Amino acid sequence: MRNRRKKSTPSAASEERLIADKDSQLLEYLFERLASWSKTNVRELLKSGRVVVDGIGTTAFDYPVRRGAEIRLLPRPKLLQQGGINHSMLDILYEDYDVIVVNKHEGLLSVGTDGDKENTAYHIINMHVKKQGKGHHIYVVHRLDRKTSGVMMFAKSMAARDALRNNWSRMVLERSYYAVVEGCPNIKSDTIKSYLTEDKMLKIHSSFINNGGQLATTHYDVIQSNGDYSLVKLNLDTGRKNQIRVQMSAIGHPVAGDAKYDAKTNPLKRVCLHAATLEFIHPKTGKPMKFEVPVPGGFYKVVKNDVPQK
Repeated sequence: MRNRRKKSTPSAASEERLIADKDSQLLEYLFERLASWSKTNVRELLKSGRVVVDGIGTTAFDYPVRRGAEIRLLPRPKLLQQGGINHSMLDILYEDYDVIVVNKHEGLLSVGTDGDKENTAYHIINMHVKKQGKGHHIYVVHRLDRKTSGVMMFAKSMAARDALRNNWSRMVLERSYYAVVEGCPNIKSDTIKSYLTEDKMLKIHSSFINNGGQLATTHYDVIQSNGDYSLVKLNLDTGRKNQIRVQMSAIGHPVAGDAKYDAKTNPLKRVCLHAATLEFIHPKTGKPMKFEVPVPGGFYKVVKNDVPQK
């Protein structure tokens, strides 16, 4: 019988470097250059955040690679050898000694409330980190709404926490979201600036006149629309509570499924808001890292009329 060559696995001990010899998409290029590896291991390498292209860490399979680009394949961090999180509402995208980046599913709280301390991203991740040894702990540096899915980050050291909190606007290079909104904005690409205040019922209100509230700035672009719904990409200059939800409602196009902020329909039985991209400067290495979580497929179906209105 013919012997089959066993496919190798990613190196756990040392970093490898490749120089791209052509333009390609990242996963396709890795499959070609790492032909001795199994495709499963190549996908795992990319999904775990251990691929850096010209200094930018990414998990996107279709990330563009240009000829001459430096591709670094990072070894598996020792802390990850104890295993990831086995939870239906959370996936680890990347973890080292200073930060942990995760994909939070819709419906999971970021941090605890008076009524729920344990069913939160914070609690789940903190329990995971505590297993790594005495004194290990995570720190909140930003949040996602319970009804928002997508990429978010926690710090794993006080130094990382302080660096990120004190320099958030400088160190966070990109925070992009996708939303399905009701109707279609007349202006297809615009910036919303308004002042946000919170009432006693914990609902946020938007004012285009300075009323002493917190200034919030959101840039949006309409990607696709069928008239009833539009897929919109949003980038934040500020990270206020419910910022996107209240500002899109304020211009007459609430996020689908968001009854709290005046949505009339709920085509996917969820608030149709997703944190797709987080790019930041690593608090210790000083190098940019970028993580992306694909837009839920249902968002595209809604704007293509493949999902009935509800």
